[in-house]
Amino acid sequence: MLDADPGLIIWAWITFVVLLIILYKVGWKPILSTIDKREKTIQDALDNAEQAQEEAEQLVAKHQEMIQSAEDEAQKLLRDNRELAEKSKQEIIEQAQKSAKNMLDKAKMEIEKERDNALLTLRSEVADLAIAATKKIIGEALDDAKHREIIDEYIRKIPDSSKN
Repeated sequence: MLDADPGLIIWAWITFVVLLIILYKVGWKPILSTIDKREKTIQDALDNAEQAQEEAEQLVAKHQEMIQSAEDEAQKLLRDNRELAEKSKQEIIEQAQKSAKNMLDKAKMEIEKERDNALLTLRSEVADLAIAATKKIIGEALDDAKHREIIDEYIRKIPDSSKN
């Protein structure tokens, strides 16, 4: 079938080896150099991407930290404002209570003063009525000073209704 000529096979092998050596010397080094450059470029790109990703993660962490800090500050401000409002509310209530107590105390003092004035007026009128009645009953007039002294002494002996 196929007849292989040994001389042709040897020359084919020699040509093949020579071609391999020429390709090795001429083409292999540039191909390897290009592959090495491409590999280095890809590795640099991967390293840069990894570094950029780490920086992005650090920035995200920093932003989250800043957001958390801002939220904490806002919560603190809200708490402080609530405490201040509660304190102001308590002060206003206390001031209103003091004012109401002062007004009540003044009213009680005014009432007490008016009651005392009314009692003095009543005593004076009772004394005058007693003197007038005594003059009519006795028919003679004692001096006013003596009548007043007797009536005042009698009125002092009457129990004070304000103590009840």
